[in-house]
Amino acid sequence: KERKIHHDMDPKNFKIREARDNADHPATIPIILALDVTGSMGHIPHDLIKDGLPKLMGNLIQKGAKDACICFVAVGDHVYDKFPLQAGQFEAADEPLDMWLTRTFLEEGGGSNPGESYSLAWYFAARRTATDCFEKRGKKGFLFTIGDEPNLYELPASAVKAITGDNPQSTLTSKDLLKEAQK
Repeated sequence: KERKIHHDMDPKNFKIREARDNADHPATIPIILALDVTGSMGHIPHDLIKDGLPKLMGNLIQKGAKDACICFVAVGDHVYDKFPLQAGQFEAADEPLDMWLTRTFLEEGGGSNPGESYSLAWYFAARRTATDCFEKRGKKGFLFTIGDEPNLYELPASAVKAITGDNPQSTLTSKDLLKEAQK
């Protein structure tokens, strides 16, 4: 209604999102699900969340990932959108996952440039997460980036600062950010 990002999803208002082990989930497996929310995908984000997410979780649990925890990330276009990156917290239960989903602002913007800023999800994964899966067990989680446009090649330092409050020293390329997230 207010056409703005939820305070808790705004990367300026948090430093890190954590996937930590606990009594109910002693071996967490972090999963980031990043969706293009610019509007060009129409009903696809809604359908993926409604139908695809339960199938994804079911498949992961069947394959032995019973301690999976999901973090929803919304991405847009850093050139045209006001809120091109939004991120929830890693959660394992339905109720908190639903809470983060309902907090996601579907900006439905984008622009006439040749792509979207999916590399913001990679930036978030590489620089704004901390997981016991990696830190304690040396294992990686999963990052799914879902969109329908080419990825913009560069992410200027000024855009990163405006979106996250971080202060990188130079322009970041999507290729470098993907490599960093893959580590």
